Amino acid sequence: MGIYLFGPFRLDAQQLLLTIGDEPLALGPKVVETLLALVERPGEVLTKAELLDRIWPDGFVEEANLAQNVYVIRKALRVHWNADAIATLPRRGYRFTAPVTLVPPARLSVEPPSVPAVRRPMALRRYAAAAGALLVLVLVVAGLAVARRTQAEARVAQRPLSVQGARLYAMGRYYWNRRTRTGVERSVRYFDAVTKSDPRNARGYAALADAYVIMAQYRYGPLKPHVYYKRALAYARTALGLDSRSAAAYAALGVVAYSEHDQAAAEAEYRRAIAFNPHFAPAHQWYGISLLTQGRGRRAFKELQTAADLDPLSVATTAWLSEAAYFARRYGDAIAYARQTLDLSPKRIDAYETMGLAYEALGNYARAIQAYRTFAGKCKCRAEAAALLAHVYAKMHRFGKAKAQLAIAQAGIASRRVDPEDVVMAFIAMGERNEALRLLQEGGHKDFDRPMIAIDPRMDPVRGDARFRAWTQGPA
Repeated sequence: MGIYLFGPFRLDAQQLLLTIGDEPLALGPKVVETLLALVERPGEVLTKAELLDRIWPDGFVEEANLAQNVYVIRKALRVHWNADAIATLPRRGYRFTAPVTLVPPARLSVEPPSVPAVRRPMALRRYAAAAGALLVLVLVVAGLAVARRTQAEARVAQRPLSVQGARLYAMGRYYWNRRTRTGVERSVRYFDAVTKSDPRNARGYAALADAYVIMAQYRYGPLKPHVYYKRALAYARTALGLDSRSAAAYAALGVVAYSEHDQAAAEAEYRRAIAFNPHFAPAHQWYGISLLTQGRGRRAFKELQTAADLDPLSVATTAWLSEAAYFARRYGDAIAYARQTLDLSPKRIDAYETMGLAYEALGNYARAIQAYRTFAGKCKCRAEAAALLAHVYAKMHRFGKAKAQLAIAQAGIASRRVDPEDVVMAFIAMGERNEALRLLQEGGHKDFDRPMIAIDPRMDPVRGDARFRAWTQGPA
């Protein structure tokens, strides 16, 4: 056991923790174990059977699990390192190709860094005890005391997590990034453990704030969303009490403001978070979502792209980036990011919807239908998929099928199993613009969604209609 150094990374074999600088990377334990197995024997070919036996000794896994781990490792390393360190040998296994340095445990220093002593003021000469000189001396000593106290406070605020705390934090971020109910609930437990191991460090409290805003947004857990938002607010304030520059805490405050439909306050918090830490990916993600819901598709795409570059393993970021690419009319990118989303998490089935929309915009109707049908089968939302299928069939001039699907979709509006705007867009594709605009003006759409509907490419046929322009200028 020891520390493995390669490229800009440091891999602690005992703690199963991969870091770059002092920042732990949010990788799951099995992913880190896979990397460790490769790094321990650089230049050697490890067969798939060897790796499967080591990482999953109990069996009951497929080679696809191993391939997914290697995919995640490659993606994480490439963000910070311009090197392809893992070679795939078809039908054999994998080899780590980059140089690796092993630092044995005996060479690892456990001594804290020494703090340079502050030189005391020069002793007063026996014959120079004038009152003015004494006053100057008092001010100098007081100034040094204030400086020492300020430096000490800065060290407390910016103190890195302990080894145990860093590992718990990385595990929490890994599960938090999954955005599943189980994953977010696990992240809460890990982040809570961070606050126990490092009670004077802001990162655990700020991470708890981030976790609770997700609990509220996704309606996870047994409590009402406002309860989780209130917890997020409390933890964010605790974090800021320890570190007034905590980007994660400001980002969480932004989400709370966003939940209250205070866009201006939310964006101010996101920008503050980014100013304090431009590398904090969730702040870029949430800022990008805020921009997208205001109908600023191209700007949203750039912000979400920054978030994905900083944290390529975030399922939510990649899914939102795919959607932003569609609204920015970057259809090829939308498809590519939808596929990446599904690579990271096959359960993120909304990616099939975005993929279908992008294929349809490109005129590849067969692929669009396939994506919509897959979406319907996996989400069990037949009415929503029917509205999407009605639109694509109308574009193909297969109006009989379009009407049949539209009837299913319309039946789902009353039970709120379908977004009304998808029905509106199906009517537009069928050439029934008056009916589409009537439905649009009658409501059934959240005013909060109005800017996104306004920039949807499916609305292009009515973009020049005065009724549509009047609708888009309504309350947002």
